[in-house]
Amino acid sequence: MANETRTEFVNRVMGLSFKSTQGKYSYCSDSKKQILFSLNVGNGDVILSPSWSRNGYSHSLKHIDKVLNQGYDLLVFETITKKNKKGETLANGFNPLIEKRKLVVEGDIFKAVQIEVTQSKETTGSGSSIFEGAKKTITVNAYERDPQARQACLDELGYLCKICEFDFEKTYGERGKEFIHVHHIVPLSEIKKEYEVDPVKDLIPVCPNCHAMLHRKGHTISPNELKCIIFKHVGSE
Repeated sequence: MANETRTEFVNRVMGLSFKSTQGKYSYCSDSKKQILFSLNVGNGDVILSPSWSRNGYSHSLKHIDKVLNQGYDLLVFETITKKNKKGETLANGFNPLIEKRKLVVEGDIFKAVQIEVTQSKETTGSGSSIFEGAKKTITVNAYERDPQARQACLDELGYLCKICEFDFEKTYGERGKEFIHVHHIVPLSEIKKEYEVDPVKDLIPVCPNCHAMLHRKGHTISPNELKCIIFKHVGSE
């Protein structure tokens, strides 16, 4: 959807007909039971705060209620803003990647936190090239994570966390056998195009704790950076 405006994007994915999305933080599709929030990359996971526009806050509280009490899905897409000479915040682009998230309530502040997804270990066995980052349309656009790439990574690198070396099978026995997350060293949201993935160079097995720490605080650090953090912390005890 080349040169698609933010309003056109919201209308397309949500089935709406806004003339403008200016001043709105969220959008509702009752037919799909979905609430879409714009997520300012400078605000971390915060999607709604009382310190923002009173009208926008009141409008979006109705959408929050639908997520909390009516079973609506919470979706987000990233927006980019900038300050003008008067100090006013203005829209400066958006990322047309929609992600389903979990709502977290902290007083009168609302956050959309990432959901950990455990991928299937089934493979196609076709021997074809593996591509990651290909956009597909289900209900909304999302980046495709190929389970074939995940399995190829695990076949080569095993099921031990490559950061803290936690072994699920050793700790939990049969229940923990072949359980592990797979981390994309370069996040797919930063690639924004289809590419041929090298399962050994581009992917790494990590435990859920290390995976969460890699992505914490709104930005992703490298596995080596996290290893250094662990080494310094353990070494200082």
